[in-house]
Amino acid sequence: MSDAFADVAKMKKIKDDVKNHEGQLVELTLENGRKREKTKIGRLIEVYQSLFIVEYNEQSTEPGAINNSYVESYTYSDILTEKTLIRYFDEGTPE
Repeated sequence: MSDAFADVAKMKKIKDDVKNHEGQLVELTLENGRKREKTKIGRLIEVYQSLFIVEYNEQSTEPGAINNSYVESYTYSDILTEKTLIRYFDEGTPE
């Protein structure tokens, strides 16, 4: 079996895993260049054929501050190439 077939099988597994966790909280670790990483926790809100969308809510601790909500999209190839690592939380709560 060539590497191309292995990559297709891995991509299918990644898509199935993401689809099975739609609506749950996820933790994404993003490669931010030159050995820097950024970790975010958000809710996996929509899953499409070639990408998925995560909604983030920034909660401010200052009184009177506005809480910010935004969405970002990611491709399955980001996970396959390990530019983005994804961790799923059970029952929607971080451990």
